[in-house]
Amino acid sequence: MAKKAKAELFTLTCVMNTEGHVELDYQAVDPDEFVKTMEQGFPEYEGTFKVASLVRYLREMGDDVLNNSNRYV
Repeated sequence: MAKKAKAELFTLTCVMNTEGHVELDYQAVDPDEFVKTMEQGFPEYEGTFKVASLVRYLREMGDDVLNNSNRYV
């Protein structure tokens, strides 16, 4: 069976480097670019704006995590 293609929209990582320091990072697609790309390449998909809203929310939460993490590490 063939693997289904997946598009990574948001990731949050927390790693410890070899010096013992914790590094936090997140990567996220630009929601407006996502909408533009979906409207051009897959216009029949009905969930584009809901997914873009979810990505906006996740980006806000990612910013909060990064901004507030200094309380812990």
